[in-house]
Amino acid sequence: MNHPVVGLKRSLAIRRWRIPVQKGVSLIIVLIMLGVIALTSAATLRNASSNERVSHNFRMHALALQYAEAALRYCETQMTLDDALRVHPLKESNLFVTAGSATPVWRNRGTWSAASTGARTSVPVAFVASSESAFKPGKLPDCAVEKQALDNGTVYVITARGFSSDYTADARGFTVTGSVVWLQTLLSMQGSEAADRTWRRILNPPID
Repeated sequence: MNHPVVGLKRSLAIRRWRIPVQKGVSLIIVLIMLGVIALTSAATLRNASSNERVSHNFRMHALALQYAEAALRYCETQMTLDDALRVHPLKESNLFVTAGSATPVWRNRGTWSAASTGARTSVPVAFVASSESAFKPGKLPDCAVEKQALDNGTVYVITARGFSSDYTADARGFTVTGSVVWLQTLLSMQGSEAADRTWRRILNPPID
């Protein structure tokens, strides 16, 4: 028969031996849970950052598209004015004429280079800036107009570029950051009014 005191000591010894084991298991479980939480948080932050980049790129592309459309409207409006009222690069005597199989002026990289001053026209700030906002584009949209002889007459080929606010380019004119959108219209005129207008998006521009 076991003595009561001996049984109590043995029970206490067993309890003292089990307590550290229980504490060790709890620590491992807590560490595993912390690891899972950390991985979940990192994945959530990465997804949020990726979604933000996608949203930012979409906004910049939409902004560039709006500026390109503004450049088209500006040059189209200029071409409906009397020749004496147009800005200098868009006067009839300064327009390039393309006929037959000749390479269009807008496909010439030199037309869009920083040194070019003849064929390309920058849109005035007042035309794209809002009176309700101090925001101005980092690079003004521009356009080039040339005459093209067709079987049914002569049309104006108007090519425009719009840039996002974060747009930058290298020395050759190729895009480094940001977005650039190219648009083009073929505009046939009857007197001072447009008789026909064909719009298109340029997917393979000479500089991008």
